[in-house]
Amino acid sequence: MAAAVTMKNMKKDTALTDDAQNRPLRNSTILVVDDDAVVRDILVQLLTNHSYNVIAAQSSRQALEVVKHQAPDIALLDYELPEMNGIELMGRLRETDPSIVNLIITGYGTIERAVEAMQAGAWDFLTKPITGNMLIEKMERIEEYCQLRRERRARNKLLRHDFLFSGCLCESAQMQSVYQAVLQAAESHLPVLIEGETGVGKEYLAEAIHLNSKRKENPYVVMDCTATPESLIESTLFGSTKGAFTGSIERKGLLQAADEGSLLMDEIGEISMEIQPKLLRCLETKKFRPIGSTKVATSDFRIICSTNQDLPNFIQKGKFRPDLYYRISAIRIQTPPLRERRSDIPKLAQFFLDEMVKEHHRSEMTIAPSAMLVLTHHDWPGNIRQLKYVIEAAFFRCHEQTIQEKHLQIDGHESPAKELNSSEISAQLSKDFKTYREECVLQAERNYLSLLLKKNRGDVRTSAEEAGLTREALYRIMSRCGISPNEYRNKPNDAYK
Repeated sequence: MAAAVTMKNMKKDTALTDDAQNRPLRNSTILVVDDDAVVRDILVQLLTNHSYNVIAAQSSRQALEVVKHQAPDIALLDYELPEMNGIELMGRLRETDPSIVNLIITGYGTIERAVEAMQAGAWDFLTKPITGNMLIEKMERIEEYCQLRRERRARNKLLRHDFLFSGCLCESAQMQSVYQAVLQAAESHLPVLIEGETGVGKEYLAEAIHLNSKRKENPYVVMDCTATPESLIESTLFGSTKGAFTGSIERKGLLQAADEGSLLMDEIGEISMEIQPKLLRCLETKKFRPIGSTKVATSDFRIICSTNQDLPNFIQKGKFRPDLYYRISAIRIQTPPLRERRSDIPKLAQFFLDEMVKEHHRSEMTIAPSAMLVLTHHDWPGNIRQLKYVIEAAFFRCHEQTIQEKHLQIDGHESPAKELNSSEISAQLSKDFKTYREECVLQAERNYLSLLLKKNRGDVRTSAEEAGLTREALYRIMSRCGISPNEYRNKPNDAYK
């Protein structure tokens, strides 16, 4: 690649001016992939001097490894790479992250090659010689596009967040209490620990804290402690310099990426005892040293942690530092499992179904009362995530407008193969959609409350606690369903013996 680059102009363009030194850090991260060390270093220096965050890789294999742990906005790819060419690498990168904007650079440009690159999804195809100014102009145009895309996604996320977080879906007393805790946490700068089983929505609540805080316009960065190899956790968190360890590259850590924003450490209980004191020191001072660097970096981040583990039990077993636990749990939010708030299931299920309908451009669909009864009585060990997957799978199995019990595939539940007869179909289709949906929800509520009250022999207080409702809310639903607790008092509950 070096032979065709205008080295003199590129080196001249990399020189730092007073304006460049005072530029604020840009939002975009650029991945530079080139097997020629000279050209790679020049490109990195040029982009760094123009305030871009740059990640360098010397091979396709290294580039693919990088994107597993970091999320570049732009990839600058040499066409002539030894393991696979730039267009093939672009395809692999898009499989990992379709949002990456790719540019191909080559010293042997042809019309056929340019057409191939553009058809494969490249933003542009640059033929050498190129100058630094030319490259920066391209980057600035792409950055404008990336910024508009980020803003659009943020608006969409906020719209979806407003609907979810308004309480339209999760009306149970437990979740209303959680929502209040989230809003209170958002007003604070203190660390937050969100606890709960897998799939209850801890990451969603963490993002809700960020989106309702004063930091909402700044980065929200997530570190999945279970998905990050233990050998890479330290460099992923603190960053590293080139050559700090075998195969290491110059990379900015997530702590620095979260500057002035929020960092979620998802499943914090998975980090090793070796990393914990370093994290604790960083939380106390907001200072850290990237691996291999002699310089101390700073970051004004707000940490939010989540866990499905019993961290106090981990402390007793010597697997988690008590001082770190006290530091990260200034505010604790306990998220109840779905089986303890079954009243939320009907609206959550319908919401997930509506999302699938919208995404796949199908007519409105609903869930039959018998199917809803199955959903509300299942224990959902995988919680909301499992419910979502079950609804999505049922959506693809169902070719009508109503999901029946037979469309549900839930572990431990056998779905009947009974088909509706013609009279049943006619009776259902004689109603308008709104009326039919209201009847489905009402029937599901009636069936659920009937079983609940039978189990508790008409005890309203116990039934309300098990359903995750206030007694006042339970009485309102019973009135709507035409159910009286007196019908279930002093009657045997054989089904629950």
